[in-house]
Amino acid sequence: MRVTNLLVGMLVGLLVLGVFASDLPKTTDLRQSAMTADKNGKVLVLYVTMEGCPYCTKLEAELLNTAYAKGELDIVHFVELEWADRQITDFDGARVSTGSFLDQYGVVVTPTILFLGTSGEELSERLVGYQSKEFYWRYLMKGIAQSSLWSAD
Repeated sequence: MRVTNLLVGMLVGLLVLGVFASDLPKTTDLRQSAMTADKNGKVLVLYVTMEGCPYCTKLEAELLNTAYAKGELDIVHFVELEWADRQITDFDGARVSTGSFLDQYGVVVTPTILFLGTSGEELSERLVGYQSKEFYWRYLMKGIAQSSLWSAD
């Protein structure tokens, strides 16, 4: 009985992880992401996350995964960058660590969303942390709208 309960618990845990896993497109090449955004006439929205971040998991489960699946984020080029110990390609095409790249932008917590132009310039006020779906959605759309105005110039 005890083994059965343990197996059922593990199965439920795996199912929950599958449900809350991010379905968002990921990037390790910001130069390519910026070129794709520019080619499609869209703003680059960079979602910085970290494995084990409970606020990121909540944000994805309550808002981002659903919005992405419904096409509500198709107005921008939305990509996820995981803050991990690895090399990525920055906007200049240089290989840098994720940590040093995020240091350049002053990113210190996850989740953080940056609204970026083709050269990596910030186009709108970033979103830091997560509180509630309604609050966050309003400011996400505001950031997208402001960024779109700047990138149109």
